[in-house]
Amino acid sequence: MNEKVVSQHLQDCFVFLSITDTDFLKMARYAVKIPYFGSQVTRDVMNLCYNCYDQFHVAPGDHFWDELVGFLHKADEEKRSRYYNYVERVCNMEPPNKKYVMAKFSKFIQAQELQATLIDAAPLVERGQFDEARAMLQKALKAGIPSEEEGIEYPGNFPPSYHNEGFKEIICPTGIPIIDNGIKGIKRSQLICIFAGFKVGKTWGCCQIAKEGIIAGRNIVEISHEASQEEYEQRHDMMFGSLTSEEHEEEVEFKIYDNEGKYLESSSIIRDTIWNLEAVGEVRDRVRRFGGRAYIKKYPMGSCTIGEIERYLDYLETFKRFVPDILINDYVEKMNMPPASQGRDQINEAYIQLKRIADERNIAVVTASQIKTAWLEKKNISEAGAAAEDARKLGNIDLGLFFGADKRQARHGLMQAFVLVNRSGPQKFGCVVSRNLKVGQLCLDCWPLRFDEEEQQ
Repeated sequence: MNEKVVSQHLQDCFVFLSITDTDFLKMARYAVKIPYFGSQVTRDVMNLCYNCYDQFHVAPGDHFWDELVGFLHKADEEKRSRYYNYVERVCNMEPPNKKYVMAKFSKFIQAQELQATLIDAAPLVERGQFDEARAMLQKALKAGIPSEEEGIEYPGNFPPSYHNEGFKEIICPTGIPIIDNGIKGIKRSQLICIFAGFKVGKTWGCCQIAKEGIIAGRNIVEISHEASQEEYEQRHDMMFGSLTSEEHEEEVEFKIYDNEGKYLESSSIIRDTIWNLEAVGEVRDRVRRFGGRAYIKKYPMGSCTIGEIERYLDYLETFKRFVPDILINDYVEKMNMPPASQGRDQINEAYIQLKRIADERNIAVVTASQIKTAWLEKKNISEAGAAAEDARKLGNIDLGLFFGADKRQARHGLMQAFVLVNRSGPQKFGCVVSRNLKVGQLCLDCWPLRFDEEEQQ
């Protein structure tokens, strides 16, 4: 986002948090000035929030309407309607990403203060008053919301920051129960990489996390550099509806296993197709009830840069009022790489920049990477470093998941799911997964992966 302006959506998020969150209002009160807000309505609403905090040291919460009614008691009907409609719309928003709002406003404040100070400092420099000019600039550089600029003071910060609900928040599961029991799910600020072989499951893995995010009511942005937008949309309908991609409905075989992964029997079920518009409409109606949404964007292979991804996210925020909880980037090696480096160094820099986006925007970022083909035939893939083409990937990511199947597993509709690396939890564990991609199901069932014996088919 351009630090010289703040989108109206971001201002609305700020107003929502100022009305509902005392901790947020406490941090913002003396850092964010009323003139920073674009419209008179927003400025007046923020004035009411600040006045409430000054008097009672709390956010107004449900009492905000009382304050607003008192403020507008002499206003005409048109003005009252304008203010009431605005506040009602803001109060009906989904709770915004507090850390992201705070970080963006802090950068905006810094840009505004620095711009003004540069103008004021110029005459001092011309007169040779360098110390005074330097002092003014240093003060401007310290501007911003204090919690964003100061970091954490230890041991003075108590209760600890990691006790905050936001730190522990799970955005969504992976949808593979054994994996989720270990890692607890996808978290904010994580950079996650799905490692898989050629045409084995990278895009299906990305779609799986998107599906679970939508079920959890989250906002998802899916960027593809390989599969088309239409193919991504198609896979979502298959996953949510267990639909085939064939022209007509067909009989689909499902293999059934016991709790230890031993094959029991097969069963065939007639499944509808994505080309039946009525069936797809029923699927979409069910999905809408979850409350999650996704924007799918395809870039020509080798054309998209990290900067373009950030521009697209800013566009969605500004014009669609859409801020993602999860960004899926499928996948880094197909992008237009940073020009300052070469080969694997370019890929490494791209991973670092994706992690920056995850941290700055307080969202989960998911990407994928191809592993060495020979490793798909390995029984034990616990040596994480050997699985990746460039071991530095494993150092840059917070969570690395391996999805793959050897030839024998592929014949039986099975796949391995394995936690290669986990920065803040258990790793080097996994499971065997029963799947049926003919109807878009990446995980029908799973059981623990054992290294001392071959999986029973």
